[in-house]
Amino acid sequence: MMSPSVEGEGIISFILLMMDIDSVGTFTMCHEALKFLKKGGQGKGSSTGGLILNISATLHYPATWYQIHSSAAKAAVDSITRSLALEWGTDYEIRVNGIAPGAIQDTLGVEKLSTEEMRKVIENTPLFRWGEKWDVAMAALYLASDAGKYINGTTIVVDGGIWLSRPRRIPKEEVKRISRILEKKSRELPTATTNSKL
Repeated sequence: MMSPSVEGEGIISFILLMMDIDSVGTFTMCHEALKFLKKGGQGKGSSTGGLILNISATLHYPATWYQIHSSAAKAAVDSITRSLALEWGTDYEIRVNGIAPGAIQDTLGVEKLSTEEMRKVIENTPLFRWGEKWDVAMAALYLASDAGKYINGTTIVVDGGIWLSRPRRIPKEEVKRISRILEKKSRELPTATTNSKL
């Protein structure tokens, strides 16, 4: 979480890191999967070229406070999914789809980024609960099964309708306060380094 207190080169470095991990990482893995699937490796069916499944998020569908780094990176992942679906679907019969999970219980993201205030927000969303890992797994199974064999270039949102209930009903000052709590919490965690080519 980046609050308004983070400035200058720190913001740029953080955005580049997120773009490198999410966007460049997704494209690199897709490219490696393409090499494998073109050879007829495991995952290539007798009547299809196979499936690549990317993971995104919903932060960029509406605007999200202080999440420009994640929003830009996940928007790029969705764009990569659609573009590769068009290109590789035509050239190799490989389907490329995505899943955009929301707040999923018992995951590192929720553990690391949620606060008591955020838990209260989730409790007031359309389904009144957190998502479960099972929900994401079932979306992946659907896309990978014959039931999803005609789906290509789509990102399925698995968030219980949370993104539909935006804009958030939290005042901006409260979002700033929560953002600062999360930023402090995030700074206490070990940081990763990157050798971004961006």
